[in-house]
Amino acid sequence: MMPALNTASPNTVSLHDHALDGEARRHAIECLLNCYLREYALPRNEADLDYRAQDLPMSLRQANGRCIGIRLPGGRLVVRIDRASLLGRCHYISAPYFKGSNQSWRPLDAQELASLLCTPLSGAERVGEMLQQVANSLQITRTFLRHSRPANEAADSLLASEQHQLWGHALHPTPKSREGISHADLLACSPEVGAHFQLHWFKVEPTLMRHQGEDPRSTLRQLSGRDDAYPCHPWEVARVLADPLVQRAQEQGLIEYLGPLGQAMYPTSSVRTLYHPQMPYFMKFSMHVRLTNCVRKNAWYELDSAVALTRLLRPVMSELAVQQPGFMLMPEPSATSLDLSALGTLEEAREVTECFGIVYRENLPVADRERYRPQVAMALFTWDQQGRSVCRQQVQRYADNIGLPVEQATLNWLDAYAALMLGGVLYCLFRQGVALEPHLQNTVIGFAEDGLPGRVWIRDLEGTKLVPEIWPAERLSELDERTRSSVYYSAQKAWQRVGYCALVNNLGEAIFHLANGSGALEQQLWGRIGDLLHVQSMRLGYPQPLRELCAGGAFPSKENFMTRLMMRADREAGYTLLPSPLAIIEQRKQA
Repeated sequence: MMPALNTASPNTVSLHDHALDGEARRHAIECLLNCYLREYALPRNEADLDYRAQDLPMSLRQANGRCIGIRLPGGRLVVRIDRASLLGRCHYISAPYFKGSNQSWRPLDAQELASLLCTPLSGAERVGEMLQQVANSLQITRTFLRHSRPANEAADSLLASEQHQLWGHALHPTPKSREGISHADLLACSPEVGAHFQLHWFKVEPTLMRHQGEDPRSTLRQLSGRDDAYPCHPWEVARVLADPLVQRAQEQGLIEYLGPLGQAMYPTSSVRTLYHPQMPYFMKFSMHVRLTNCVRKNAWYELDSAVALTRLLRPVMSELAVQQPGFMLMPEPSATSLDLSALGTLEEAREVTECFGIVYRENLPVADRERYRPQVAMALFTWDQQGRSVCRQQVQRYADNIGLPVEQATLNWLDAYAALMLGGVLYCLFRQGVALEPHLQNTVIGFAEDGLPGRVWIRDLEGTKLVPEIWPAERLSELDERTRSSVYYSAQKAWQRVGYCALVNNLGEAIFHLANGSGALEQQLWGRIGDLLHVQSMRLGYPQPLRELCAGGAFPSKENFMTRLMMRADREAGYTLLPSPLAIIEQRKQA
């Protein structure tokens, strides 16, 4: 929250900002260490989660909790934690300390830590870019903390959850990096500060506009108040105006820049997808801005694939309503852009198509928003600004409503959520050959009257892929070759992505926060997931990945740290195999 400027003295403001900066640094360090632990140190047995050396720094000897130690090429790293999950996810309560050969212990800031972890793994150019992005993410986090506003969940629970994810992805080295965005533009258009803003519009010759699927022009008219206008995101408009083909169209009177106008839209947690409670669609805009790992433009073939997948998956959605009631996909029935191919080369025209590309995702009906009070999962399985797990407050309200002990309420809550989410995701993969991407930002949870999860929506068809054995090329004959290749994953890759998103990114974070540092409760929660996986495996005919999982097989975990460091496309991300918490629990039972 921002300080009250009329009542706080300059010194108070300074102390407040200093405390917020400290929280931003602590969170940056936590992201870096958790990524490095999970992707590198733990798989190589270079970390000790209960480190008891005699020569600990004095400040760590006197603190509560336990220390972890990490061996590095140039020395040792040690930091104190108050909890470590079965998946190696830690919460840190001290600065990290490093001791090189023949040196004394010294505390590290986020930049020093990033350099120490990254430099042995890659070349100078890659490390330099990574360090810039770490610094960028840290500075932006500081800005968001200073300008954040309290959420008004009662007015619109979905919007409140979209716009108050201050920390972002907990297992990403640069969760808030946004390259090339000015301070003013950051505050004007970022969800973390409760922004809402007008789009930038162009008067366009009608023959230049192209749409696929449903015709969304009535929505554009509703937003702009005009029949001849087409929008782009404020962060994209400078690129559009500098484009030679657009300039050529302006000279010929085919396009005229109108500036910002019309109704304001609200950015969601993905930043580029915008929401208005009265509009029938979310609108996913192109931005040539790198957010975390990827430049968030709508590639021309993604405009094709979003609408095509919606059409192809309609029968799957109908079957889900019967087989997995309460689990739904959010369709993307329309895409639009401008076609300037008559004025230039195909390559030049595709650049314009991507700059102006918009994907339209169906909004949740007003009745569903009012009844189920939906929230994005990432806004629940995270910390608030006071360091409390948000989902614990949700569970406490359910426990109070029903009159249950909190521990039993927590088990019930996870049962309800995991049955919906895992049931639907696994059914889609193993019965339909559809690999969803149910990570925390793509998962929306709705609640029954008693407070238990009662609905799950999975969104963003950009990450949805098809398994070619079930979806051969002849089933996709209407797609051109490039678009068709973009929607395919091999069976192995489909399982890696689904397994990671559902079990590690989603349920791993859910259980970390629901357990609240209790090892006994964490084991019970993972035990419930194990029981559910056995039931799903039997129901789905014992597919091999689930058989192996139920037998204690490793969990696939996407390498966000190494993917960013090595400058790989997200689609080419590698996977680390994490020891299964189900197997760890079984081993402890037998010990």
